[in-house]
Amino acid sequence: MISSKYLSWLRSALIYFLIASILGAILRIAFVIEMPEFVRYKNVQHAHSHVAMMGWLTAAFYLCICYFFKLERKLYNQLFWILQACVLGMLISFLIQGYGMISIFFSSLHMIVLYVFTYAVFKDLKLRPKESMGLPEKFLKTALFFLIVSTLGVWAMGPIMASSLRGSALYYASVQFFLHFQFNGWFVFALLAIMLKVLNTKNISFEIKDAHKFYWLLLISCFFTYALAVTWSTPDQFLFWINSTGVLLQLFALFYFVKILIGISKSSKLTFEKWHFNLWGIAFLSLAFKMLIQTFVAIPYLATISYTIRNFVIGFVHLLMLGALSAFVFGLMRFLNIRVSRLGITIFLAAILLTELMLFGQGLLIWMRLGFIPYYYILIAVFSLLFPLGIGIILYNFRFDKI
Repeated sequence: MISSKYLSWLRSALIYFLIASILGAILRIAFVIEMPEFVRYKNVQHAHSHVAMMGWLTAAFYLCICYFFKLERKLYNQLFWILQACVLGMLISFLIQGYGMISIFFSSLHMIVLYVFTYAVFKDLKLRPKESMGLPEKFLKTALFFLIVSTLGVWAMGPIMASSLRGSALYYASVQFFLHFQFNGWFVFALLAIMLKVLNTKNISFEIKDAHKFYWLLLISCFFTYALAVTWSTPDQFLFWINSTGVLLQLFALFYFVKILIGISKSSKLTFEKWHFNLWGIAFLSLAFKMLIQTFVAIPYLATISYTIRNFVIGFVHLLMLGALSAFVFGLMRFLNIRVSRLGITIFLAAILLTELMLFGQGLLIWMRLGFIPYYYILIAVFSLLFPLGIGIILYNFRFDKI
């Protein structure tokens, strides 16, 4: 049974996930009804994204890394609660002032604490016998590398915002640098590291050569595909070709990823419960679909469409955050015998499906210049309310686990 320490960490992460989902629903409702004057859309947007990424996903993967890689020093518990305190500071300050001195302070402190965490993990792994270091540790180190690299974009924003370059192409390139290497680097490689560790603990074998090929193709493509993030401001043909190269490398990576999944499918069905096996299936399907969608942006015309139509951008980010990363974490909860409400999960998955259909469906209509889905803003607002409902039920059910 998982210890009370990890259960308390998970409860904190789930509370922040619930808060982030409520803020996300408010952002959708704001298009349907007039919000009170004190509710500032941009401030809520900043609070929503930071709490979802830092309070939920970063905390959840922090927990999973410590648990599955057996990082038990007291330092990790102290760092976790400092991180969660920083998220609380970000939540309050972003809602009140948006980007300002206080919110920047808490964001900066959060990154510094993650630096300490990364250093501690590398130090602990270095002390272990070389024969115990395998592919999961390789993916983990890469994930933490991308975590650190991504923050360079945030540090660059300070001088940019203090100068006359605020709102310039360089400013948005820095923002996209952070987001790209967070989502496609830190989170994806962390997910894969934990997945491989779980397979190892259950003695489920897979083709190591294929896994190494997958690793290198995905690693190189992550650097190349950042080019797409800057083509909106600098639509240079050379950048499009860099992105196209990265996307094609990712397609080859997808081939090996699918090959690995097919290879372990039979033994996994026999080893894991149907409940969390299906959740992981949804997570890996979402991840594979995300990689497949990116293949289309190898064509410059489609690449331009992908970042100029906002519905596609939001749908793509949510597909990864909710469909892949969050579903994977919920599957891990069931794997660790943590009480997870089936009703809550069902509502949560329905919310993902319905909102993704609305986002991508409306994006296609905008692209084809066919107008709007009838009652689009009302429908997507209603569907978005399913997120806090589902997460709230999961959190309520979770309280019965002993902490």
